[in-house]
Amino acid sequence: MKNKYVLMSGLLGIVLVGLVGGKQALADDTLNGNTAISAEVTAGDVTLDVDKNIDFGKKALADIVDFGSQDIGYTVTDYSGTTDGYSISAKLTDKDETRTVKLGDTVLSTDAAVVVKPTSNKVGENKDKVKAALSYEGVTSVKKFTSTIEWTLTKGRTEQIGE
Repeated sequence: MKNKYVLMSGLLGIVLVGLVGGKQALADDTLNGNTAISAEVTAGDVTLDVDKNIDFGKKALADIVDFGSQDIGYTVTDYSGTTDGYSISAKLTDKDETRTVKLGDTVLSTDAAVVVKPTSNKVGENKDKVKAALSYEGVTSVKKFTSTIEWTLTKGRTEQIGE
């Protein structure tokens, strides 16, 4: 009888292993798959950052007080996706008949004038500088003069502006 139990136990074990093994073989396993990924690059910011303060120093009163020139640094950060240049215009926010301010070759007034116009630029930071010259003629009082330059950055092609 002992042999019958051993034989039945062995047969039952084989049947169970067969059933379990059979289920594994018949299972609907997924062995691979796909994931769709997407991303979109969009136009980013275009910004202008200019030196906030320029001090031309002190000069004695004279018929013509020429303060010389200094560089004004600027950075155009451009993530627009186009590298076809930009223009920077500047104007004085107040009128003073005794003052002459030049940026590059352009004499500033209260009307905006283009002072920087590169025809190409790179994506990211574009650092440069423009030479500023300051002089006063016909000044009759001793005081500290302060002026403000207002800057405007224009990005785009001529045909875009014309549309």
